[in-house]
Amino acid sequence: MKRQLAEDPAIVSLKGVSKTFSNGTVALDDVCLSVRPGEILSLLGPSGCGKSTVLRIIAGLAEPSAGKVTWPQEPANRLEHDLSFVFQEPTLMPWATVYENIRLPLRLKRVAEKTARADISEALEMVGLSQFAESYPRELSGGMKMRVSIARALVTRPRVLLMDEPFAALDEITRFKLNNDLLHLWQRFDLTIVFVTHSVFESVYLSERIAIMRSRPGRVADELVIDTHLERNDAFRTSPEYAGLCGRVSAALHDAMSGEEDIIERV
Repeated sequence: MKRQLAEDPAIVSLKGVSKTFSNGTVALDDVCLSVRPGEILSLLGPSGCGKSTVLRIIAGLAEPSAGKVTWPQEPANRLEHDLSFVFQEPTLMPWATVYENIRLPLRLKRVAEKTARADISEALEMVGLSQFAESYPRELSGGMKMRVSIARALVTRPRVLLMDEPFAALDEITRFKLNNDLLHLWQRFDLTIVFVTHSVFESVYLSERIAIMRSRPGRVADELVIDTHLERNDAFRTSPEYAGLCGRVSAALHDAMSGEEDIIERV
């Protein structure tokens, strides 16, 4: 596993970010978070704590009501950043083949099909779907659809990959397999990944660092470094070290949610 140091320069930072929706709901309050190059950072917390809102603000799909998002390694006037987003659902075009679904980001960038062909073929190979290029989404399993979604996100070779609970709806066996595939892609292409999940076990398995969030309003309650030199594989899932790390993260999550309950009682 890669190791990121606290002093490593951030690729993107949220400083005092708050978000209030038009109906008055305060989704986020004073969120401070830095994402370091080459790490997998998981956002872990209960439903409604603003994890997805954080991703959308990083992606530029939503504007903060207060605070700012900075990209320290990029010019201040740069409007678009080198990132891709994988949503909870694959969101594939049902009328288009796997090949054409993966081609979509390149079409939006006006890359000619002849030029894009090699990148699309490579993206298909990355996710093990080279033989399904001419298939349609209706012909694929849930796990295969998510692979297409990941390939579509990677075809532009982004520096940052934002993933909003991409494996939550999948069965456990498929989820474990895609966790392993994601780690392989992360290592191979030196990606920076921000991964939203409800699962303590998934966050520990994937991450180098976990930001635990609490709600009412959403904010970062704690950050934990997952410090292990063991290879992330099936043996790691059954190791005492993994169990211990999961216990530590579970305790931190419980503390964050207990604090939330205290706030509700005081109100």
